[in-house]
Amino acid sequence: MAEKTIYCAQAFWWRGGKLRGGEVHQFATVDRAVAGGEALFTGAPGVAVFSVTGHPDVDLWGEPVMIQALGDVPSMDGEDWHGMAA
Repeated sequence: MAEKTIYCAQAFWWRGGKLRGGEVHQFATVDRAVAGGEALFTGAPGVAVFSVTGHPDVDLWGEPVMIQALGDVPSMDGEDWHGMAA
């Protein structure tokens, strides 16, 4: 089982007084994820750029690690975090 890190960006919007996550976009590099997150931020009140490391062959992933938060994003320790990738 080869370990792999993927880089992600996810936009968030306020719905019913809570932040709700949109689609998780996956990228091959951290630079592309940051650029993708900045592009998403032009149309959303918040974007989280994060990485996850795991074993894709068995779909087992670790906890996300925040790279960049733009605008309104939920705390990664909170129950409102919906940014689980993969």
